[in-house]
Amino acid sequence: VGGIFEESPHQYVLSFENMRSGPFKQLQGEMKTSSRFFLGKNKVMMRALGKSSEDEFQDNSAQLSKYLHGQVCLAFSNLDQKEFEAKLKEFEVEDFAQQGQTATYTVFLQKGTEALEGYAHSLEPTFRQLGLPTKLNFQKIELLSDVYVCKLDTELSVEQAKLLKLLGHKMSKFTLKVLVHRSKKGKIRQSEYGEDHLNKIKHMND
Repeated sequence: VGGIFEESPHQYVLSFENMRSGPFKQLQGEMKTSSRFFLGKNKVMMRALGKSSEDEFQDNSAQLSKYLHGQVCLAFSNLDQKEFEAKLKEFEVEDFAQQGQTATYTVFLQKGTEALEGYAHSLEPTFRQLGLPTKLNFQKIELLSDVYVCKLDTELSVEQAKLLKLLGHKMSKFTLKVLVHRSKKGKIRQSEYGEDHLNKIKHMND
């Protein structure tokens, strides 16, 4: 980390949500000429940067360490913050939610054959196994009653996540947000996300 730190005019701590290895590897590949990303053990990175002004690697490098908690990564770049954030935005990817994630909207299915119209009749047992009250009606999948597949802001079960994927609802998004930026001269700039992140850390430690 030390050598790259000295070479890079900009250092960032990023938070990530709904990490997907595919999009992240693509991001690393396409930005490899301008930026390097370190995703690993936060405590190791904290030791490299320093935890206080007494042991920091360079001026204010220890200021980055206090953000290295939770789902974060360290980035070194030739790009200034505006360019860097614009590049990160290009790699935001919508995906299907997984078990334990929160529903971002309500999905309701009305009884009858219209709700599952277009699905092959061979999928009827799958829908039934995942909790939908279905039967075959002249080679069409019929829903026997109204069903809420999920409701806004509720945690998704395994079955709900599988149903949402079958139904084509993407409720997850891979995002990277800048928490804090350090310039080569040591100037620190915290983002609004950085403030929220520090508040969460403080709340966890209280």
